[in-house]
Amino acid sequence: MTDNTEYDVIIMGTGIGGTMLGAILAKHGLKVLMLDSETHPRFTIGEATTPDTNFRIKLLSLKYGIPEIGHLSDFHHTRDFVSPACGIKRAFSFLYQREGRDQLATETHQYPTLAPPMGPDCHFFRQDTDAYMMAVAVSYGAKVRQQRRVAEFDIREDHVTLTTEKGETFRGKYLVDGTGMKSVLANKFGLRDDPEKFRTNTRAIFTHMIGVKLYDQVGPPQKDHGHKYPHSQSTLHHVFEGGWFWIIPFNNHIDSTNPLCSVGLVLNRRIHPETGMDAEEEFWSFVNKFPDMQRQFEKAQAVRGWVSSGRLQYGATRVTGHRYSLLSHAAFFIDPLYSTGLALTTAWVDLLGGQLLKAFKTNDFSVESFEHLNTFFVNNISYADEVVSSSFVAFRDFELWDAWFRVWVVALFIGTCLNASLYLQYLETKDERVLEGSGKEPHSVLLGGKFEEFQKLYRQALAEMDAVRDGLKEPKEAAANIRGLFKGLKYLPDYWRWHEAGVRTTPAFTIWGMTKMYFWFLFYSPKELRKPLFGWSSFTAYKYILNSILEDRHLSRRRNRMYVRDVFRAWNMDWKESKASEV
Repeated sequence: MTDNTEYDVIIMGTGIGGTMLGAILAKHGLKVLMLDSETHPRFTIGEATTPDTNFRIKLLSLKYGIPEIGHLSDFHHTRDFVSPACGIKRAFSFLYQREGRDQLATETHQYPTLAPPMGPDCHFFRQDTDAYMMAVAVSYGAKVRQQRRVAEFDIREDHVTLTTEKGETFRGKYLVDGTGMKSVLANKFGLRDDPEKFRTNTRAIFTHMIGVKLYDQVGPPQKDHGHKYPHSQSTLHHVFEGGWFWIIPFNNHIDSTNPLCSVGLVLNRRIHPETGMDAEEEFWSFVNKFPDMQRQFEKAQAVRGWVSSGRLQYGATRVTGHRYSLLSHAAFFIDPLYSTGLALTTAWVDLLGGQLLKAFKTNDFSVESFEHLNTFFVNNISYADEVVSSSFVAFRDFELWDAWFRVWVVALFIGTCLNASLYLQYLETKDERVLEGSGKEPHSVLLGGKFEEFQKLYRQALAEMDAVRDGLKEPKEAAANIRGLFKGLKYLPDYWRWHEAGVRTTPAFTIWGMTKMYFWFLFYSPKELRKPLFGWSSFTAYKYILNSILEDRHLSRRRNRMYVRDVFRAWNMDWKESKASEV
């Protein structure tokens, strides 16, 4: 069977990245076909967003005129417009574990996410969010064919042809591979890089479970650890020498319709190589090393099969070529630590979507015109590898982990501020040229990777970590040196006291916290540093917050009126099509 339609872009894979891209291209008039070997809904990991991810999604929604993408940019919009089965993420929480000992409240860290309306972050229940985005893409005109496994493809000078195992043939002008780790294009063209080039060397065991206790039911009270938010309303990390656990609850808010919790164990293969054990048995063998985790998991049960990976790290020698491109997850992966996967996916969709629209407008599909995507790829993969591999070095000693945690916090803070500033500048000016900045450095690179002042500090901190790794320096000496780097910085509020070892969390990013921070930058930070991070008027932010409160109040009142009406009346007008509200 041959589909006689000539598509502009064929996307293999209907994950969240492929469907965001499909929606963008279809919205702007391209003929898009999305193929997938499986069917939605389906299990997928990569569930936690970050503050930086949220702003990247907001910018993507505005830049390409798709409000439905914006519904994924914070917890409350995701709950209201996508799925109440997703969890809330008010913070990143890290608990340092020692074998056979109760976890100490003083050996914990937390970094809050943003308060409403900029946040909080979300734990995506991916079977719902991915199916939602596929439907959005279809609503904008993209075509989808599920249960279509690609058997062959051919890339010619001016077109590509795909043939499925069912014998169907599809033709298009450009091919995008969103098939993940087992990338069809990477395998076909031999693009996979040598994993030994990566500093990080980890493997994972994971599943979804019920009965995982919310950690605040088993851990020390807030008065002991002093964190701003409950650990159960965060992405919770139990870290220990040689690895870390993730606990991502979907059942951690009053409106949740989902009893599940995503759990996983990531192990440093240099310390914990493959044992040949059953995945479930090996997972529990690590849980049982730590008393707090035993209490948290004492009634937990897996609801699906356990997955045990080999080495997680993979890369590609390049991500674009003649008439094709890999999506980010098809190109490379380092480790789930710090939840950077969705941020990178969104950044990549922005870059690739913009370049494809330009290519179809100018009819320029030359490899050279896509080369900046390869540069972006190289910048991010090496940087992410450094940050994550140094974290595994840090896990061997609490003091060292305490110091490196601070480096990551500032990296995420800078990355978030860069894109938040773009978003608020756009709200202030309504100038669409502002949105173009999302695809340019330093905004496009994750974790402040191209913010020069932070990178000076980062390189010094990385040298300390490498010295510990190579046995040239003691962990506590390196930790003290790294903490000392934060004293007197002009792009970090001094009232954070981030150089002091006893400070293990930042102020909360509520309206009061953000107001104090805004005016600190206004009065104490040099203009050249303040402008890219807080280059907007405070009145813009207050107006946005007020409008969001009024919008939420209006939504609540409307739902209440409709509920009361339905008690007394059978006929209503709710069936009328309505335009999705913008974020």
